[in-house]
Amino acid sequence: MVGGAEVALGRGVVAAGVLVLLNLVDGVCTHVFLQAGVARELNPLMRLAYAGDPSLFFGCKLFAVGTAAWILQRHAAHVALARRALRAGVALYGGVCAMHFWLLVRWVGGGA
Repeated sequence: MVGGAEVALGRGVVAAGVLVLLNLVDGVCTHVFLQAGVARELNPLMRLAYAGDPSLFFGCKLFAVGTAAWILQRHAAHVALARRALRAGVALYGGVCAMHFWLLVRWVGGGA
């Protein structure tokens, strides 16, 4: 690999790591809010997994997003669509985590 490909590969690895980390933050926040009874899981499949067992919920989340992130980062150096998909995933989970932060501030402040 030379130049641009190395940079793209590095960005792919960083983006994949950030995606998995944001997914984990989403899972923890969702778990805390569900246990407190102040929110509900919006994804019907993840709601079903959580109803079965919270550890199944976490396992499914980490497996699905981790696998997708790994596949995308493997192709990020050479496939523009993989890079865009990683960026979109980071943006999506960034927005979800911002929503969690907003809900947390409201909940702690007594407004939820």
